[in-house]
Amino acid sequence: MGKDTSIYMFDSEKAAVNLYEDLQHRMYHTQTFRGFINNRKKALNNDKISFDRILETIKNDINNITPEDMLEITLFFRSQIEPLFHHDSWEARNEYFETLYQYLGIFWLYEFPNAAAYYGYMHQYENYTEFFPMSMLKNYQSGIRICSEDFLLFNDYVILVTKEILDRKIHDHEHKLTAEEERIVNTIKKENQDNSLLFEIIEEEVQFLAKVFYPSEKSPYSHSVLHSYSFFRKSIEMKSRIDAKKNPKILILQSY
Repeated sequence: MGKDTSIYMFDSEKAAVNLYEDLQHRMYHTQTFRGFINNRKKALNNDKISFDRILETIKNDINNITPEDMLEITLFFRSQIEPLFHHDSWEARNEYFETLYQYLGIFWLYEFPNAAAYYGYMHQYENYTEFFPMSMLKNYQSGIRICSEDFLLFNDYVILVTKEILDRKIHDHEHKLTAEEERIVNTIKKENQDNSLLFEIIEEEVQFLAKVFYPSEKSPYSHSVLHSYSFFRKSIEMKSRIDAKKNPKILILQSY
């Protein structure tokens, strides 16, 4: 099984009813969630995995779930759902997952296409947080849980830095921004017009990427450039979907 990384947000009310009920009682393809957790505890010899704790968190507020516990949920659904799509397309599988997750109160914001794209994205995360540390942030072995308000500020940075990469044609991307995308970019710039540090680090980062990209596209930092159009479009989409009041936490999850 390969390494997958995705960004999630949650609807606590839906999860407290639908996800809680399914994980507590429902038999999926071959297992219940309780049976899956019992098997995982034995296989990994790990008593820290707790069915009761996961269910209690979902019942109270899924936004407080740890990446480790969320990993168990996603691995369970993958083990039960993916075999049903053995002869179907990747798109059909993803469409089913997205529909199921939304019903359960889990919103799949972005699945990175590969490890290289994730590396390029997290390079921008590390660059941003060096200058703008995030509050209510906690790192775990399986991922990161972030306050949505902070994530949206980082997301604005990603929009601006990737827009500069695209405008300067560091890589020969074929792209044409919509009027709405241009409006969003201009709004972000206006909202941050007094934040000179933000624009300074964006300029430094774009210059750095241009220098490392031209000699060799094999530089690990080049993935920020190679995936810049995808990062731009997905960040615009996430900005429109995340409501910091309704979805107070964002989770970046790595699974195997």
